[in-house]
Amino acid sequence: MSIRPELVGVLRRYDDDAWAALASKGLLRRARKDLERTAPSIVAEGTDSLEVAVGAATVTFGAVGPTAATCSCPSGSTCQHVIAAGLWLAAVDNSPGDEQVGAELLRLTAAELREFAGTTAYRWAREYVEDVEDGIRIEVGRHLVLTLLSPRISFHWMGGGIAGLVADGKLPSIEKYQVAAVLAYQLAAGVELEPFERRTPVVKAANENRAMLRVAVEQLLRDTIQLGIAHLSESLFQRYETLAVSARGAEYYRLAGVLRSLAGQIELALARSAQADEHQLLDQLATAYALVSALGVLGDVPRLVGSARGRFELAGRLELIGLGAFPWRSASGFAGLTVVFWSVDESRPVTWTDTRPGSLIFDPRSRYTMPGPWVGLNSPSDATGARVKLTGARLTASGRLSGVDSTHAFDDPMSGAAIAAAVPIADRWAELLGGRMLSLLEQDGPQREWAVLRPAEFGSAHFDEALQRIEWPVTDAAGDALPLRVPYSAETSQAVARIEALPRPAPGTLVVARIKRAAEGLVGEPLSLIDPARRAGDAVDALHFGAVAPDRRRLSRIAPTQTTQTTLTTAPPPRQLLDLRSWLIQQAERGTGAVSAGAFNHELDRRHQALRSAGFDVFPDGLGAAPPIGLLRSFYLTLQVTQLLTG
Repeated sequence: MSIRPELVGVLRRYDDDAWAALASKGLLRRARKDLERTAPSIVAEGTDSLEVAVGAATVTFGAVGPTAATCSCPSGSTCQHVIAAGLWLAAVDNSPGDEQVGAELLRLTAAELREFAGTTAYRWAREYVEDVEDGIRIEVGRHLVLTLLSPRISFHWMGGGIAGLVADGKLPSIEKYQVAAVLAYQLAAGVELEPFERRTPVVKAANENRAMLRVAVEQLLRDTIQLGIAHLSESLFQRYETLAVSARGAEYYRLAGVLRSLAGQIELALARSAQADEHQLLDQLATAYALVSALGVLGDVPRLVGSARGRFELAGRLELIGLGAFPWRSASGFAGLTVVFWSVDESRPVTWTDTRPGSLIFDPRSRYTMPGPWVGLNSPSDATGARVKLTGARLTASGRLSGVDSTHAFDDPMSGAAIAAAVPIADRWAELLGGRMLSLLEQDGPQREWAVLRPAEFGSAHFDEALQRIEWPVTDAAGDALPLRVPYSAETSQAVARIEALPRPAPGTLVVARIKRAAEGLVGEPLSLIDPARRAGDAVDALHFGAVAPDRRRLSRIAPTQTTQTTLTTAPPPRQLLDLRSWLIQQAERGTGAVSAGAFNHELDRRHQALRSAGFDVFPDGLGAAPPIGLLRSFYLTLQVTQLLTG
């Protein structure tokens, strides 16, 4: 059997960006000129290789494709002959296409990944996906693009196994990043990774004494700013790697993720990679300092400590109340269905989500009526408005339910009155999300955002054509208004149409909504309505799955797979704040060791005074700290104030 069909399937996924990432745009242009003058031909074809003659050169392809191709010309890397041969084969071969993009990566086992990269690189990649949550963006076109977000590295995959992942720039130790991209992609597709035992921390004292770890991290941050982010060293990179392991061993999960991201940024900078970003590095350094300081002052507060990623623990028996579900599609390429429950045992909202990368065929709306996720439950739709009792349930610390086959479910529909009596109800909007403005260190978990509201009055819903969203104001017992909003997209069109068609809800009707913060205050996104007067089986109106047909004319205004984003008009940050930020970046780049402490602190105090004169009293008069610490504190304040000003 010839290798040609498999090879052509790989070559057809290469577009201009992929060829340029593998070689260069100049070589791609030369290859096309070669094809205008020369007609390539196949000179040998077998089960494991195929040879193509391009002029006087002979190109040999294996199943992996161009990334491992060789040429008889003197070039030591991917040459114009390889590109020309690949372009020609993809154009002239009429064999049928191969399997769905990305399926091969999902089948790769831990053993295969270890064999490819080595045990050390595999362990690094496994720890990376544990520490950096939601760290990948997926794009699907002619081929698959996997982008690790921290540090930002993109891989083009046209086929050929893990070796076929082509980075968009030169990287040190590229194998560990290739494995991390595959593991993150598998996690996004719902693949359960094999059990993994983490390394014990190199610094044993960090496990025994978190205070010593915080001191070590603060000293490392101080040394980084003292040296300057434009003058990083290999020893700094090694220290960040070591402390990331130590932080994980000390169960400082958030700090471990931040340190691992910093190590990645420094590694890219040392390699002079185009993906290196000094400004992002400084943002992360300031955030790391603020996190360490908060841990020292506030102690081991759970939201600061964080939790292990995706660790499903056995929860045994759980009693849940189904509140509704919604389909979604993210800008990073994921699609999914999320079902929201109130956990009677846990006294908090919990969720179950079925997620797939955009490269896989998956319809979140159809998933709502398909079997599962647990044995005994006909479909997620049967859980809405029902009491669901689980045995063998598995749950993460953040409130995500596992859909494993070992969990069994029994569902019993509830009346609206029974649901209203079983869940906590909010009738004062000021109390939602604790009524606090978020700091950069605060984290509103996806489960914490859900609330059951009892509006005193429902306003009239109207569709904002300019912003492409429906607005539905509801007022609480104190007279405060909360805007309920649903941005229009392919996934939310059903909910928008349902809300527009609704008569004014009866008094006492409850709204299940996800509460978020915006620049102008709290806003809600409605999920479902609960009518306390309705009988079992008919009490919950799942807005995303109603019977009203969506208005497809609106959908033509947006990309079919893109969720619209609301742009809020806000005042720009004041000039004094922008000037301070620019000055701090300059000082961080060259290093505070290049100036005297007195001169640095005098200039910092002067700039803080200018901001206090403009009404920003949060900037203190005289930090009295060493220049590296003063810089990190001041820069964190600029980040925080900018967020509060712009939302």
